[in-house]
Amino acid sequence: MKTKVISPRIPTQLMMVEDLQMIKNSLEDDARIVEVTIHEEDVTGQNYSGLDVESSLFERSRFLDCDFKKASFVDVVFHNCDFSNSHFAKAYFHRCEFRNCKCLGTVFNEAVIKHVKIMDSTLKYASLNDAKFEYVEMNHCDLTEGSISETIHKNWKASECMFIGTNFFHTKLKDFDFSSCELENIIISDTLEEIRGIKINAIQALEAARLLGMKVV
Repeated sequence: MKTKVISPRIPTQLMMVEDLQMIKNSLEDDARIVEVTIHEEDVTGQNYSGLDVESSLFERSRFLDCDFKKASFVDVVFHNCDFSNSHFAKAYFHRCEFRNCKCLGTVFNEAVIKHVKIMDSTLKYASLNDAKFEYVEMNHCDLTEGSISETIHKNWKASECMFIGTNFFHTKLKDFDFSSCELENIIISDTLEEIRGIKINAIQALEAARLLGMKVV
């Protein structure tokens, strides 16, 4: 039996935090932010690199063009948040959920994403190149013109997602089930190695034929 995605473990009582940057600055370099709620914070261009958050909730907050490089999130829920144009390069996500979030142009390159659910969210133009997915579920997500290139994945599933113009260059998708998703004009290599063995529906077969240079009459 395949292991399911493990949900975040968050206590019912959390401390409200009004200024995440101030809390980060007050901590020692190796200290964690634990059991807090970040609520309705609205910032642009802040530096949160190396942030370490555990057993916490981010809700109704905007972090635009912020730096989260090498940040760590364990048992964290992001609900109704906007991380557009922010950078999570080499970040670590374990037992996390993104619910109704906006990650427009967000960078997750080389991130480790393990036991993570992403639901009802947009990742248009987002970059997940060289990332590592393990037990990841995406439901009702828009990855239009996003980039998932040279990404390693294990037990990654997507249902009712949009992959329009998505870049899968050198990401092998054997056995990946696209049948409930919208698949159109994806970017792959000339060898077509990425799409060998994928699962698609009859309508998507026309897109596969186009990639193979076939004409359907």
